[in-house]
Amino acid sequence: MAGLTFTESVKMNLILLQIPFFLVYVSLFRRRSKRANGRPLPRVLGDEVAYFILSRLSVRQLQAVSGSTLEGYAKWAKQNKVAQVLDDLDHDARLMWVGPKETDNVLIYCHGGGFVGPLSDFQVEFWYRIQQAILKSHGIKLGVAILQYSTYPAAFPMQLNQLQAAIQLIMSMGVSPSKICLAGDSAGGNLILQLLAHTLHPSSLVAHSPASASIPFAGICLISPWTFPSSVRKDNDSYDLVPAHILEGRWMDTYLSPVSDLHLPYVQFESAPQGWFDGLDKIANRILITAGRKEVLYDSIVRLSQAFEKAHSNVELDVQENGVHCDAMFDIAAKSKVPHATEARVANWFSEVLRETTA
Repeated sequence: MAGLTFTESVKMNLILLQIPFFLVYVSLFRRRSKRANGRPLPRVLGDEVAYFILSRLSVRQLQAVSGSTLEGYAKWAKQNKVAQVLDDLDHDARLMWVGPKETDNVLIYCHGGGFVGPLSDFQVEFWYRIQQAILKSHGIKLGVAILQYSTYPAAFPMQLNQLQAAIQLIMSMGVSPSKICLAGDSAGGNLILQLLAHTLHPSSLVAHSPASASIPFAGICLISPWTFPSSVRKDNDSYDLVPAHILEGRWMDTYLSPVSDLHLPYVQFESAPQGWFDGLDKIANRILITAGRKEVLYDSIVRLSQAFEKAHSNVELDVQENGVHCDAMFDIAAKSKVPHATEARVANWFSEVLRETTA
């Protein structure tokens, strides 16, 4: 993407210069706000700054200050003193492994960020904790492969083709779909939903889906999935760290603008016809969806879960009462050492899934 114009750069820097003063203001006056919600100060500061920045920066400005997915992965690897392990994929994408390349069982993770932002080190750390919790509690090795996919200005179906290339590569290593799990948060969850839709309703725009009804995936986990709803729960805006008007406006419009009406159901699932997910039970053995009751996407996530339940008998919706968007991951961003309730639930769920595959 071309660099920022002079005007864009000036406006961006003026916004960023306000952050230190904003942090002082939050520390003094917003410790008891709805967004603070009794959380430790580092988490309060992180959430408030996230809302502040996301509300004010344009897509181009946000990308200019966010770095790249490869940089986020490299930062995590350096912090944990582990080697970077990467595999090149078709469609200008990569798989980035969390620790050694383990292929007994493989989790392919699609990160969130509104198809605008890159992977962050705390998202990698979340899955590293899940991986280590499963190994420690059950002795099961889980390879975690993170998909580096294209963000804006790349549009549908680029990211879907990249995810399919990742699945094909893992399968070419001799890993059966029955040993593969998929996970995604926010926009990453949307990307997995695109894969499910394409598998059930093949699109002429996209390569043949590697997903198969004959050998379903072991499990699919969606954390605060972004379904591109036509409306969001604005009464939760004062709690959540992702602004409602950005999700339903700027980011949604940016990603949907090149998508034709014919292909809209592949991305915006609330526009899909009844029975869109019929046959889902043939694609994955188990599905877990998590949500925070205080996130602006809560209602749309519940509707997605209800649609899934009509097509699959093993769908679980885990709701954190005071949680916001991708709450567990932002606890890690705030340097919390205590396992989040959702983190523990996801680890336990994957342990159950993987034990079933080895039974």
